[in-house]
Amino acid sequence: MPASRSFKTQLLCSLVAGVCLGTQLGGLAVAQTAPVRATPVSPISAVTPSTRQTAPALQMAQGRVEVLGADGTWAAQTAPTEITTRLRVGTGRAALQSGRLGQVVVGSGSELRRYLEEADLLSGKFFLRGPVAVHVGGQHVVMDGGGQLRADLSDNQKRVAVIAGQVRIALRGQTVDVTAGQQIALDTGRISAFTETDPWYASQFRGMGTATVEATRGPVNLVARGVSRVAVIGDDLQSGAAINTGANAWAEIGFTGGGYLRLNAQSELSVQSIERTAQGREVLLRLERGTAWNVVEKGQGGYRIDTPVVSTAVRGTVFRVDAAGLVKVFDGAVALPGSADQVVSQGQQRQPGGQTVALEPDELDRLNLAQDAARAQPLTLTLDLPNRSLQDLVLAARSLPDARVVLTVAGQTIPLTGNDGLFRLERLKDSLPEGEYKVELSAQRYGQVLTRTQTITVDRTPPVLSDLKVQRLGRVLTLSGAVTDAGDPRVGLSVTVGEKTYTRTVKTRGSGRFVWIVPLGGPAAAATLTLRDQADNRSHVQLP
Repeated sequence: MPASRSFKTQLLCSLVAGVCLGTQLGGLAVAQTAPVRATPVSPISAVTPSTRQTAPALQMAQGRVEVLGADGTWAAQTAPTEITTRLRVGTGRAALQSGRLGQVVVGSGSELRRYLEEADLLSGKFFLRGPVAVHVGGQHVVMDGGGQLRADLSDNQKRVAVIAGQVRIALRGQTVDVTAGQQIALDTGRISAFTETDPWYASQFRGMGTATVEATRGPVNLVARGVSRVAVIGDDLQSGAAINTGANAWAEIGFTGGGYLRLNAQSELSVQSIERTAQGREVLLRLERGTAWNVVEKGQGGYRIDTPVVSTAVRGTVFRVDAAGLVKVFDGAVALPGSADQVVSQGQQRQPGGQTVALEPDELDRLNLAQDAARAQPLTLTLDLPNRSLQDLVLAARSLPDARVVLTVAGQTIPLTGNDGLFRLERLKDSLPEGEYKVELSAQRYGQVLTRTQTITVDRTPPVLSDLKVQRLGRVLTLSGAVTDAGDPRVGLSVTVGEKTYTRTVKTRGSGRFVWIVPLGGPAAAATLTLRDQADNRSHVQLP
């Protein structure tokens, strides 16, 4: 079996094992351990043969994986290669071989470098299978035997958590042992109990996910690749994009797999990564300033939003987070990975200072709850379009007042303006030529889409009368002839005699012939014949 295939098989097995293990750990109550007394020793200098390697080597890349070249530029990397400089992952996964048996899985939004012939994990999230030796946030970490650990490195969280097995960490000139069910904060050296709440590594990567602007109010700007413009409904926020709101404004963003975020006024949010996974999706966001209201349904996958003060990780809840560190939970629970896995439960809030108190909804919370209720209304759409031929396309439709209604016909896409839920098209800027057309009307609202279609015939040609014969006999007028029309199977005929009008219809399919006897007011009474099709095209004949 080729080495790369063997590695992929091993990685798949490890991820499958991680799913089962993550499920077990999710419900495991790990007792709080007493602080470990570190024994002053020399930094870890000896590693076992299984952990020793010449250099970290990329074995598998999914999504956006880049390697820093010797010329200082980043280039996409998909093939196995030795890492000689740095590697980073945008949205995706990378798997590296470490030693003969060890593995390092690099998550989205992460970066590492080669240092002393080992992987030096710099920022982001990592999952490791022992035996392995790496540097994490400047600290040497060694797992001599089999086992699993994760490393998380962000502005407000720098930790190593052991899922299975045991690791040794060189921390401030001392060696510390950390065992399964424990985690260590690299900035303080504090060891605490660990319960897995965000097993991102247990979900198989399936590709790039999406974050889409679903609604806006007031001034909302999108910044992508250094260019700022007004955000509009339907904008996709790629990894690295940011969105910001002005005064009295908000924007709603929907995610792959469901759920949404409402960015409130005077706020800024950046997208780190959105993954499609076997479990749904994994979302990683950063709130730079302001407030974000989050609705994450259960079973959709992982969802994490970092702020300069606190990180939140959830898998189904309704909560608010402020950049200043305030977290309010209205449904479910929110784990704070950067705060020793503190959990804020429904009906609680975490103050910016770190203490947990009873939930106290404020005016902004009530505004968001009301908007959630409005968003929950089911979308409706009815199309009022005559089921007949038309001279010009004119239509009316009804939907919810804040829906976005768009007409598509003959390659043209026309947004319709509405008034209290009534949307009208009075006429097209450029009239359609005669012919048959498919009319498609769609309504969009908060990720919901409804579509209605109907076929119309544009007809501006009046009906044609041929072989007309007129016979007057006393007070009786007898007419005969043939009627044809380009658009309609039936044509209306009317004869006006003085102040009286007589009507009938003629089927135009087939011969279109007719014979009609009409009463006259007198032998010399004036009479006019009018032909009218369903598009209101008319032709007139003055009868002899």
